Amino acid sequence: MEIATYSNFRQNLKSYLDSILQTHAPLFVKRARGEDVVVMSKADYEGMQETIYLLSSPRNAERIEKALSEYNDKKGEAKQLID
Repeated sequence: MEIATYSNFRQNLKSYLDSILQTHAPLFVKRARGEDVVVMSKADYEGMQETIYLLSSPRNAERIEKALSEYNDKKGEAKQLID
């Protein structure tokens, strides 16, 4: 994960934002005074929020974990979608 100072981030804003969008890696911006911040793409943020929402229900989290386990153990079954 890349780390930048606030001044460097400000001076190179376009290149940092382009890199974030291309690599999907968040950027930590360190500030001399105040709390540091993390910069990430909107799509990555929305994906993270969706994951948090889906895992917020213990029952749903259990079902997702079970499905992932079955997939990893190659116990899944392919089905045709209805048109």
